Amino acid sequence: MMKKVFLIPLLFVGLISFSQDIHFSQFMNSSFLYNPGNTGLVNGAHRILLNYRSQWSSIATPYNTYSFTYDTRAFTKTTNKAKMGVGLGAYKDVAGDTEFGTTAILLSLSAMLKLDEFQTLSVGLQGGMMQNSINTANMRWVNQYDGNSYNPLISSGEEGAFNTTPFVGDFNAGVVWNYGTSEATITSNDLFSAQFGFAVNHISRQRIQLSNYSDKLYNKFTLHGKSFVGIKDSPYAVIPGFMWQKQGPSSEFILGAYFRSKLKNESRYTGIFKESAFYLGAFYRLGDAIIPKLGIEIFNFNLGLSYDITTSGLAGASGYEVALQYIVPSTMLYGKGSSPKMY
Repeated sequence: MMKKVFLIPLLFVGLISFSQDIHFSQFMNSSFLYNPGNTGLVNGAHRILLNYRSQWSSIATPYNTYSFTYDTRAFTKTTNKAKMGVGLGAYKDVAGDTEFGTTAILLSLSAMLKLDEFQTLSVGLQGGMMQNSINTANMRWVNQYDGNSYNPLISSGEEGAFNTTPFVGDFNAGVVWNYGTSEATITSNDLFSAQFGFAVNHISRQRIQLSNYSDKLYNKFTLHGKSFVGIKDSPYAVIPGFMWQKQGPSSEFILGAYFRSKLKNESRYTGIFKESAFYLGAFYRLGDAIIPKLGIEIFNFNLGLSYDITTSGLAGASGYEVALQYIVPSTMLYGKGSSPKMY
């Protein structure tokens, strides 16, 4: 009976882990991980993005998440009406003393159709493999207590009870509408763009099993939007954004904005000097956390830092996040109406 009692919390943690995905507070810096329609929607030739998130370190073993994405546009010279986006992404998260983890590798493709001078519609499909794992070395079982204390030299009898799952297929789809104008000058930043998207993740609802416990992943639905609003005749801009996600019984809504100040404009003809900027903002995850963010753009790099300040009952469960993006410049952007960089 005691043994079953000890297993209940573990299975409960497993249920939560199976049913919920990784997430980043800096959703504007997580590219096509939440919507494959974002693949290739970049003002440049190539985009490389690294994300790291650590949370709950103040109350328990931290929950760490890592991700890498790369995307580019293909067939850019064949037609002015349609382009193709190609991307490769991978992520891994590790949670708690048992190091329950999820590893995924994803290939993303998109078709970008230029509707007119200023509008682009992108439809993306994504497929890949996902695997779950657990480390039983840190588990403690009731039969390892010798009457006085826990003794790790006593066999638990549970060796092999929890095994790494085989890789299973994972499939996602999304659509993104993009609108942008470009009126930037040496001294001002009179740009405007808007973007809205919708995505469905885990279309196949694959089944994942550890030991005798198994669960099917819920579909995840994502609705998101962002904009870049340049303040006329000034180097300043406001970048608002939101993201709503729902997966099974869980949901989250994040809303906020950055204030961006251009520090230096890119050389118009020589390209010797690259644009640089500083941004500062705050976002709010409804009912859970306030998220101050700051960042800097320099030499085609964008470094973003954020910290979740928990406002819910789980006090002390805050977390920090780092996002580093690099865009390889392109001499051929996607038409006059291509959107400015949005973060």
